[in-house]
Amino acid sequence: MKKLGMYSLLVAVILFTGCSQKEVEVSGPTEPTNSESALDSIDSSNIQNEVVNDSLIESADNGYYYMINGKKELIENIYFGFDKYNLTTEMQSVAKSNATKLSGLQTGTTITVEGNCDEWGTDEYNYALGLKRAKVVKDSLVMDGIADSSIKVVSFGESNPICSDKNASCWQKNRRTEHKLAK
Repeated sequence: MKKLGMYSLLVAVILFTGCSQKEVEVSGPTEPTNSESALDSIDSSNIQNEVVNDSLIESADNGYYYMINGKKELIENIYFGFDKYNLTTEMQSVAKSNATKLSGLQTGTTITVEGNCDEWGTDEYNYALGLKRAKVVKDSLVMDGIADSSIKVVSFGESNPICSDKNASCWQKNRRTEHKLAK
């Protein structure tokens, strides 16, 4: 009986102290999907500067400014509806605009598409949903002429929120993909 108690305790400890990986990275072929979700308006009044990989990036609420071929370009975030990973018609237009701007990148530049979720759902579910969101944006970029080999997808699930208020407007801002460039 004592052994059974020890084994039960050991199993409980293993189950409740398991590791949770916050970043999932996948590369390779992906499948395109259909479009449907919702977008609330995003306020872009808060702008700040930061340095990433020796390149000056100006951050905005709805994306990042990059210098591409000597021109300052806003690469916008793509937003999704609750529990959705399909692109709406509006977000397809944003993705196409991003692809047009990104087509001028120098060889050797990597585009990382980061999938993010709101706080609803389990960690595992949100990592999977964030990955699906990143993959659908990658598919869109590839269909618009960006080389598949220059795009990585990463999921942060709910671990990378840009808003922490407990309301629908804030949760909408967290249901997004971001584009990060690196040489």
